[in-house]
Amino acid sequence: MRERPRLRRRTARSTPFLLLALGCVEAVAQPSSVPTTPFETGAVSIAPLKAAASTTLRKDDLRVALVAYRLAFAGSALCPDRYPLTGMLFHHLAEYEPVDRPLMVARHNLDRGPGILTVLADTPAARAGLVAGDVLLAVNGRPLPTGASVAAEPKREKWRRLADEVEAELETALRRGPADLRILREGVEMTIRLGSLPACLGRVRLARSTQVNAFATGRTVVMTTAMLKFLKSDEELAVVLGHELAHNIFGHRQMRNEEGVLRGLGIKPSAVWKREEAADRFGLRLMSAAGYDLDAAIPFWRRYLGKYDWFPQIFRSHPSLGARERIAGEEIMAIRREKPGL
Repeated sequence: MRERPRLRRRTARSTPFLLLALGCVEAVAQPSSVPTTPFETGAVSIAPLKAAASTTLRKDDLRVALVAYRLAFAGSALCPDRYPLTGMLFHHLAEYEPVDRPLMVARHNLDRGPGILTVLADTPAARAGLVAGDVLLAVNGRPLPTGASVAAEPKREKWRRLADEVEAELETALRRGPADLRILREGVEMTIRLGSLPACLGRVRLARSTQVNAFATGRTVVMTTAMLKFLKSDEELAVVLGHELAHNIFGHRQMRNEEGVLRGLGIKPSAVWKREEAADRFGLRLMSAAGYDLDAAIPFWRRYLGKYDWFPQIFRSHPSLGARERIAGEEIMAIRREKPGL
């Protein structure tokens, strides 16, 4: 929504990061806003998404995962570059503070590789038999870097890149077809064959932060816990995730803070506004495909921009509230002309 903020590192007590592309212990109730009837996207009928019977995730994480999965899968017909969606989530030893890592090693064996945090029900990961607590060791016979080796890198930008590369290796394999995963489960190694569903790029993670924000990194959408708390419904959550997913789907380069300052001083802001408009419009298309109520968009922008985007237009690197209302109104009308009854 705005430039990328500085976020807190994960601790054993903080909200886990979500990496949807790529996974149970305490029971979590299904969020009331999760759909309970099938919805249609083109010729594809999507079964209702439910929480796993048990999960290590807190309810907030599960809520974000379900909405992002639904948007990415339902919008598959809109995305020419298909992404291998599995419905499982990873966590890495490096994502935890050093003081908490011994506990994560003892509890989840994260020194051996990325751990599967939870698996969404009725997804390829669930059908393959993967469960939370499994640790990924190898893909198609190729050993992955250990969690300990990734965590040994002290610089955040480097260990984050290494962790992302581990998951990207699985994604690359799945683009070619089902992959054989070597996993560790309760001290026993075994091989499980995993397939995927063609979908839009849908990597999302929830980060613990007091900043009310969400942003796209080029490969992953990051939403803060403060933003999630600000949202009133899953429809509003779909507005935000759809917009940020669209940036990644279109390959929009991540904005740096200094670029925002320059554009705010009047240096070629039009390119930023054009990509924001494209993301607004495509995000609504994803929402429509997934069966979310499009009428949630304009009230959300009024609340959000009314409270958090008070800069005068000359200093703004994103479209104004009036512009976003116009864009959303135009696109909603166009969608409803194409699909009467929405």
